Amino acid sequence: MGRSLLNNIIHLFYSTILANLLQAVSLIALANFFNAQHYGMFSVAIAVTFVMLFFTDLGLSNTFLREGAKDGVDIRTILSSYIKIRMVLLTCITIIGYIVIHYVYEDRNLIYMMINVMFLMLVGLTWQNIGIAYFQLTEHMKYIALIKVVSASVVIIITCFCIFGDLPVYVTARLYGFGYLIGGIFSIYVMKRKTNISMNIVIHKALFWQLTPFIVSGFLIMSTPQLAPILLNYTLPLSMVGIFAVAYRMPAALYQVPGVIAGAFFPVLFKHYNQNNLEEHTKLNLLQIKSMTIVGICMTIGLYNLAPYFISIFFHEEWSSAVEPLQILSFLIVLQSLNIAIADGLTTSGCQNKRTAVQCIALVIGGIMLYSFSSIGGVIGAAYAMVLFEIVALVGYIAVSVVKKKIVFQIVIPYTIYFGVTFIGVQYILRTYNLIALVLHTLIVVVGILLYDHELKNLLLSFVRKTRKKDFITKQGI
Repeated sequence: MGRSLLNNIIHLFYSTILANLLQAVSLIALANFFNAQHYGMFSVAIAVTFVMLFFTDLGLSNTFLREGAKDGVDIRTILSSYIKIRMVLLTCITIIGYIVIHYVYEDRNLIYMMINVMFLMLVGLTWQNIGIAYFQLTEHMKYIALIKVVSASVVIIITCFCIFGDLPVYVTARLYGFGYLIGGIFSIYVMKRKTNISMNIVIHKALFWQLTPFIVSGFLIMSTPQLAPILLNYTLPLSMVGIFAVAYRMPAALYQVPGVIAGAFFPVLFKHYNQNNLEEHTKLNLLQIKSMTIVGICMTIGLYNLAPYFISIFFHEEWSSAVEPLQILSFLIVLQSLNIAIADGLTTSGCQNKRTAVQCIALVIGGIMLYSFSSIGGVIGAAYAMVLFEIVALVGYIAVSVVKKKIVFQIVIPYTIYFGVTFIGVQYILRTYNLIALVLHTLIVVVGILLYDHELKNLLLSFVRKTRKKDFITKQGI
């Protein structure tokens, strides 16, 4: 792995941790500021906003990265085309979204909450995504880090202002969306300082080539985290939706930590495939899967053991019933880490149609399970349904991969057996000592996997040596 790739991962890693920490603090504060019903409405509004956000993109970010990674292309032309198309989509979706929410929902309070949150947040996130896509293409991840941290900082400052000022719920929701708008403006500002943008350029038509699979796949990716809040609105009271949202937001936010690894690998995988370097593509993708899996396992262990402390320390007694679903949902982190890494291997090797087919089947099965399980088992049933959904997707991705044997025998089987056996053993012995279980299990997993997987161990040692060498050169003034 090159130093530039490692540096990109580091920039994305620290920024994602910091940004998600700030976002988590704002959501925790809002959950305590709102009651369960208001937080349930707020969660539905956020979910619908992200659905609308997808329609402002329609897979264009993926084709933008694909076309921009080709040799000899004019990035300025592709970027300007990308921005023009997204601005047109943003305008159309804003108008359509306003009409649709009045047609689909009958609860006037819920509609009013959506109007206050959605539109400012939608514009801000769209502008942020444009800047992030550009810097991902140019592999300047430090600017992605800057955009994420500034946006999250603005949101937490505004949230604190609303809470300490004891502002009305709907005003708070509106200002929350405004915080994302400020982040979007900052994203465009940073991007304009690093490149020239001309809206007079004719649209680059290659952005639409093979766009349909990306549209379908992108919709399915977007639908997965938003499916639960939207669907549970029809099977559970809004107060129960709020409890599920509190439990679900934590693993959804923490997944972004292993997810930064995917963001750093993605453009490099595309380059290997575009240069017909298939062996390096496979090798790099397997390394991505291993890296994301071990980070995902550690995050799952941490969240599972700290769930009781998180809920008791940060939330009122009203939210105590969120502990068990949070522990169940913690397994989403490792499952999503595996799924995204394997799926990225499909996308970057011209197998987007296979990824789309798996996502479609998994989403249908997951939707059925979520509706059925939540109707029978409430919030706990919904949590189990989400975990089973990710397992269905994992089986599907492995089944259609051209390197399925390597994935299964080098990663999935040994990692799963080791993690499963150690998890059961540690929990059986230390079930009432969560902090000790957390530290011990993490050490056992990390040491065991590194002893088993020499390639991953050598990568880590190589990175440590490079870091020490860089520090030595800096100290010597060379």
